[in-house]
Amino acid sequence: MRCVAAALALALAGCPSFHAGPLPGTPAWATFVDVDGVHVHYRELGQGPAVVLLHGFGDTGDMSAPLAAELVRDHTVVVPDLRGMGLSWHPAGGYDKKTQAGDIRAVRAHLGVDHAAVVGHDIGTMVAYAYAAVTVTRPPGW
Repeated sequence: MRCVAAALALALAGCPSFHAGPLPGTPAWATFVDVDGVHVHYRELGQGPAVVLLHGFGDTGDMSAPLAAELVRDHTVVVPDLRGMGLSWHPAGGYDKKTQAGDIRAVRAHLGVDHAAVVGHDIGTMVAYAYAAVTVTRPPGW
């Protein structure tokens, strides 16, 4: 699964940013989690192993619609809007990647998802890297 997520991240890194329309099968209402006073918007679709899709700069989670449509067949797909974009709040600060990675961890924890593959596009890849850098546990002796 990690290899698939890494391959998807690399493939998406070279794709141009675009707005693909709303995610398939998403509810008409907005779903938020509060992270230190900032509401982070997300959508959750499907069932199975979890995959978190992080969009690029100036975009929203909706850009993931084509990939989400494929993954939702056998995965739980979590698609947040990064803070300051889409329906997520636009606070005065907290746009560093470590804070945004914390937002993603909070969404995952709110949903009760213990493990997830994280796929990033453009700036979402930087957030995914910060997420991995803080989340991955190093083996003893490192």
